[in-house]
Amino acid sequence: MERVACDLCESTEARLVYRVRDTNYGTSGEFNIVQCNVCQLVYLNPRPESSRYLEIYPEATYDPFRALEHKARSNVTQCTRARRLTQMIGTGRVLDVGCGTGLFLQAMRAEGWGCVGVEPSPRASEFARTHLQLDVRQGTIFDVDVAQAFDLITFWDVLEHTPSPRAVLLRAHRLLISRGYLAISLPNWDSIERRIFGAEWIAFDAPRHFYHFAPATMRRQLALCGFQIQLLGARAPVMSLASNLLRWGGRWLVRRGKPKPATALNDPTRRAPSLVRRWLIRLTYFAMTPLNALINLFGRGADLLVIARKI
Repeated sequence: MERVACDLCESTEARLVYRVRDTNYGTSGEFNIVQCNVCQLVYLNPRPESSRYLEIYPEATYDPFRALEHKARSNVTQCTRARRLTQMIGTGRVLDVGCGTGLFLQAMRAEGWGCVGVEPSPRASEFARTHLQLDVRQGTIFDVDVAQAFDLITFWDVLEHTPSPRAVLLRAHRLLISRGYLAISLPNWDSIERRIFGAEWIAFDAPRHFYHFAPATMRRQLALCGFQIQLLGARAPVMSLASNLLRWGGRWLVRRGKPKPATALNDPTRRAPSLVRRWLIRLTYFAMTPLNALINLFGRGADLLVIARKI
């Protein structure tokens, strides 16, 4: 594990907010979520060193192909994103960072965009090239030639995974044309869900999420990196509140406070939910719909969406 300073203001003074466990893939141990005393950025500290990334992203279960299991729903999401961005910006060249299997780029291509993607997973990037005939390279944004120029760079649930959001955003600034755009989605630290569930909040996803942004820290980070925000909003994702509630209930009502065993979380052969469980999920979702609407009314959802422009 390595200790790091705040990526936003470089202060080393921070206070402990939560101690959390990996409730998604069962990485052993507890992890500290801290908040900078100076700028209020929230981050994981200490955090895994780069040599341990293969351990915290287990290939058998942490898989970009998961979106393909729910392709119909994923396609609706990606087509909606592509259509809205095209209406706002027009068309041009887009770079999708952490593009997974390329479903978003496929939707953007249908809207008339020239598409490039970069993805760390060898399997996912190969799938995008072979099956979707997309220009997707294996790697990170730092593997993209700065001689290229893009009208739009997108980070869909990616920025929080990066060792230094500041370095990533500065690289994006170099790759964008004059007045080019960024589109970012990531968990909202200021969400009502985080306040309700505390250390049990799904979006902590420790130890893979290194940073947690609130609207205020997102604004400051983008301004420091040469961007001006055009749109910033927080909405409640469709299944987020229901998923949090079901996971909380499973731990405290079924397992009496014990976490689910790592072997169960990280089993690539585990079966899909039973019919009864699927109906329970649906019923919980419908029951939470009014609360989701209220959360959206107050702009305190768990999903932060940001559109910014290079200045």
